[in-house]
Amino acid sequence: MKHTALGAASAVLLATLVGCGGDGGGAGGSLSVDRLITLAEEVGKDGADNCPLPYDVKEAAEAAKVGERIQLGAADAEADDPVATAEGSRTTDANAQSPWGSKPGAWITCSYHVGDESLVVHTAGTEAGSVVNLLLPTTQSASGMSIDEVRAYQEKADKAKPGEPVPTSGGNVITVRLDSGGKGDVALLLTVGENDKSKLKPEQVLELARTFADQAK
Repeated sequence: MKHTALGAASAVLLATLVGCGGDGGGAGGSLSVDRLITLAEEVGKDGADNCPLPYDVKEAAEAAKVGERIQLGAADAEADDPVATAEGSRTTDANAQSPWGSKPGAWITCSYHVGDESLVVHTAGTEAGSVVNLLLPTTQSASGMSIDEVRAYQEKADKAKPGEPVPTSGGNVITVRLDSGGKGDVALLLTVGENDKSKLKPEQVLELARTFADQAK
């Protein structure tokens, strides 16, 4: 089963929640929107068998003390499903039916599983506006939050400094804004399990998110 970034329901939620924007600042190594677009182009429309971002799942699992091995592919993946999928654009087209129509950006999804649960790392960036807002439909889908809860979460995540994890109430979905090098807005969204529940402890998911964010360059 392929994990797609955006769809009709996403468009409705985005339209409801537009307005906030991130500053893209922060310290440490950066992941620019331009680099993210380049990596998305390398993944292409057909996807890839490996994540193009330098996520070391073994290191992350050890840091979070996850007893089981994190393996490639979503828990419900079919044999021909890619590990990584991507979308985005370096150019703009105001008439395009896409979040990239009015601003360059990209979204890369890397799917894994631990036991019978999917562990998905979404990395997205946009040259204008809030990347947290762009990620919200996926955040809501994985967490089961209500619209009011999503609004509160969006406000908190948008105000977070790069490198600061923002978990949902159940702890299985975490947003970490990343240092974009001063231009645009980039963030990582980690989802484990579904409906705001995971067999992993919230502190384990938090440590996974921190490790992945440190690796994102």
